[in-house]
Amino acid sequence: MHHIKHVAGAALGAASALWLSLGVSVQILILLIVLDLATGMAAAWAGKRLDSDTGWRGVSRKALTLGVVAAAAVVDPVIDLPLAEFVAGFYAAVEALSIIENAAVAGVPVPAFLRDALVQWQRLAEGRDPGPDR
Repeated sequence: MHHIKHVAGAALGAASALWLSLGVSVQILILLIVLDLATGMAAAWAGKRLDSDTGWRGVSRKALTLGVVAAAAVVDPVIDLPLAEFVAGFYAAVEALSIIENAAVAGVPVPAFLRDALVQWQRLAEGRDPGPDR
């Protein structure tokens, strides 16, 4: 039992060190991914459409997203730009928009200004014009 405490403490310390070594955009992305998965499941449950195949596809896409961010982090030192932070920021915009969509599907009222702001953020992240009023 005493060894389990040491192993758990070491694992928690390693996880904390890894978390703190990540850029803020990557940390935000990871938190938004977790929230998107949770709100997606809640929306599916509210609509009586829970499906394990759909869930696994969603988890697979999230893993691929993190893989793209990791690949960008490998390239960062070569090009001397914070590419991983930019890529994570783009995906964070996508995740935030998905959370809002999930909330709307679950019946949670979402203010139009919030939806509009997130759509504009996503367009900017994609390098597109944010809209006619900008």
